[in-house]
Amino acid sequence: MAEAFLAEVDAAITNGRIAELSSNSGGIKLVWSKTLKTTAGRANWRREQIRLRSGPLPSDTRVEIRHYCSIELAEKVIDNEERLYNVLAHEYCHLTTFMISEVRNNPHGAEFKSWGAKVTAAFKTRGIEVTTKHSYKIDYKYIWECVACGYEFKRHSKSVDPVRHSCGRCKGLLVQTKPCPRGGAVDKDGKKQSGEYQVFVKENFSRVKKEMDRRGEETAMGKVMAAVAKDYKKMKAAKAKEVESQVDDLEAAIEGLMI
Repeated sequence: MAEAFLAEVDAAITNGRIAELSSNSGGIKLVWSKTLKTTAGRANWRREQIRLRSGPLPSDTRVEIRHYCSIELAEKVIDNEERLYNVLAHEYCHLTTFMISEVRNNPHGAEFKSWGAKVTAAFKTRGIEVTTKHSYKIDYKYIWECVACGYEFKRHSKSVDPVRHSCGRCKGLLVQTKPCPRGGAVDKDGKKQSGEYQVFVKENFSRVKKEMDRRGEETAMGKVMAAVAKDYKKMKAAKAKEVESQVDDLEAAIEGLMI
């Protein structure tokens, strides 16, 4: 599917010029990459000049130009047909900029935009629009959030361990927000906590830290977490007492009805 669309674009835009220029090096190679995670695609190109013997005499030589080109496609970013076609169109315009316009130091300059406009006009009915960047939202499978500064750490694999890792910006506690752990959140000591505790930490960590700072107390993460845990226990105790009081009131009301 990808190869067929790329060939169609090349035929429509340059009469197959890119395929022709790269034919002696194997043509345009499409490579699905697992390592591309922050961009949807990448065009690679290099030009090689080779001197070949063309006859028996030392002077019987000819020069052959070879274009090696490939397009890398991000497995973790390209998740539908429309996105695939738009990425291919974008990277194809890079190849035309390199190989036909011979511009190598300004990848998104006037030449790229000119090629992009041609591709967009030719394939707009297919949902193709070539812009200067891939503005795709990457759907990360796992997300952790710092309870102190709110920065999110997004990963395609479960590579962050809140027990061993902390926020690279402020050293704050990390809690997993996507997907929410079935067994509950994990605190700094590696103990599993309920989902309610996870929410409480996120909502109160910053407040507790500011209050401790105003009182002149040490605000290292461990100290703040201990204070947050103490507040959480107080909140749970207050809720339990409230429920107990409501039960007593209900029992008293029932006794009153029975008299």
